[in-house]
Amino acid sequence: MADSYGLSFTAPPDDRVIIDSEFFRLMVIHKGRYTGTEESGNSSMTYFPTPFTTQEQPLIFIRPDSAAGNIGMANIEVYGSPGNWTGFRIRIFNNYTIKPVGRWFAGIFGSAPVAEFGARIWGAGKKLVFDSGTPAALFVRATNNWAYTGSGQTGQGQTITYFQAPFTMAEEEYVLINNMGVGVNTVGIENNRQISFIWDYPNRTITVAAIGISGYNATFIGITILVARMTS
Repeated sequence: MADSYGLSFTAPPDDRVIIDSEFFRLMVIHKGRYTGTEESGNSSMTYFPTPFTTQEQPLIFIRPDSAAGNIGMANIEVYGSPGNWTGFRIRIFNNYTIKPVGRWFAGIFGSAPVAEFGARIWGAGKKLVFDSGTPAALFVRATNNWAYTGSGQTGQGQTITYFQAPFTMAEEEYVLINNMGVGVNTVGIENNRQISFIWDYPNRTITVAAIGISGYNATFIGITILVARMTS
């Protein structure tokens, strides 16, 4: 919140900052739907209408369509490079999980000049802080209360370890996938474990499946699942 100069709008009942000329909000730049485009619909490659030119990856959120079964979220990748982020990919976990289909949005801490009319606010360094044509996104909840539920082996002989947590999303809520696509470092092992997620929509749980090296089991995982929603 601006201390001594600039512009700030707050909202009741908790005086939450809505617009501030000194600090950036997470603004939604692109949004749409994703669906299976590869591997007979098992994998979805989604391209942004225009690339993000930020050095950091845009934050990408998805809302899988509600389904009476397990929704797999695996092989998650953000495509592009610093200054030219072009899209993202998401895939089923296995043939027993539901194919990728749902809604998405991507944003940055800042804004883009998209409105044909309305209002804009620039901050220090002439960087655009607010544009009335870009909705904001608010983080509303986080989940990291994982319980170890067992382990086994993949068809390639690698250990696969499972963790589960309570998880639900309202229809207008989305889950951040950037941190779902990174490897997980194991203590004392110089190896990144590939991770996948299975959302059991009817039973309101989410499972992490961590694929490591053969013969090694982990019993703790520190991934945080972040949920957000777009403002109007």
